[in-house]
Amino acid sequence: MTEIIPRKEVELPFWLKILFYVLISLLIIVFLGYFILGHFQKKSLASFQNLEAEISGEKTPQKITLEKEILGYQKKIGDFGLILNHHLSSSKFFDFLEENTHPQVWFSQISLSPGAGIAVVSGHAETFPALGQQIQILKRETTLKNIDLAKISLGKKGEIEFTLNLTFDVNFFK
Repeated sequence: MTEIIPRKEVELPFWLKILFYVLISLLIIVFLGYFILGHFQKKSLASFQNLEAEISGEKTPQKITLEKEILGYQKKIGDFGLILNHHLSSSKFFDFLEENTHPQVWFSQISLSPGAGIAVVSGHAETFPALGQQIQILKRETTLKNIDLAKISLGKKGEIEFTLNLTFDVNFFK
């Protein structure tokens, strides 16, 4: 059926027309951006490949052997650094012993295990009070975790022979 009375076309509001054109232009910009970025990506990839080819062309056999030699030295330096970081210094123990020895006590034998933090010291003291004072001096040290008087006896000349087991803090020998 056809209408007898023609109707007036419904006009769209002005803001809707503007929104339509803005959306169409955004769609065109997105498509253009996609193709432009693709072009730049291909161009930069080709440039990157050219640079890689140029760099690899610059490597002569002398440079390659020199590079391998330098990398070998670098690995050795890294290995030496690891060894040095895990090295235990037993000389700290002798400094400790020198600072904390009673004048009437002398040590005749030392067995040292820096990895375990254990030292077994045997020695002589002139008297029992001197040995007791030596143990008290050692007990004041914060680096010692435990002191154990393992053996005590009288020597041939009347001196006191003893053996001490000393347990140190783990970080003492580092």
